[in-house]
Amino acid sequence: MILSCSNICKSFGSDDIIKNASFHIEDHEKAAIVGINGAGKSTLLKIIVGELAPDSGEVVLGSGKTLGYLAQNQDLLSHRTIYEEMLDAKKSVIAMENRLRDLENSMKTASGEELETMMNQYSRLSHEFELINGYAWKSEIVGVLKGLGFTEDTSFSGQASSHKPGYHSSR
Repeated sequence: MILSCSNICKSFGSDDIIKNASFHIEDHEKAAIVGINGAGKSTLLKIIVGELAPDSGEVVLGSGKTLGYLAQNQDLLSHRTIYEEMLDAKKSVIAMENRLRDLENSMKTASGEELETMMNQYSRLSHEFELINGYAWKSEIVGVLKGLGFTEDTSFSGQASSHKPGYHSSR
């Protein structure tokens, strides 16, 4: 299971926005949230990612799963590319990869106890990196951007502030 939502309810004042919404998404399934303006799509997504609390109901994220969310209206830094903005979602993985590279370089000149300590650190960190699928972070970002209709040759290098999620044309 990737995600399970059970009996989610949310009201703003006397307006019921979401009433008893329940669904689950299994591994390898794809899902879409579709509805007219004001139907509660963004509200539901904010509840799922924890930005907004439901009035009642439960959201359960599968073990070892993470969520990424690109809000409809973003305050993106205009000088960064869409690819650079996406890198923020993988900051901790990239930092771990950089630490592994630093350890590799340091081990080249270390010896004795210092080398043994570094090798133990490297072994633990490398195992953790593999568990979180760290070697795939670049392809995951590229896959998401391509899935949204962006192309590597042009869109990845364009400024993020000029892109509107859901309205991009790859023509």
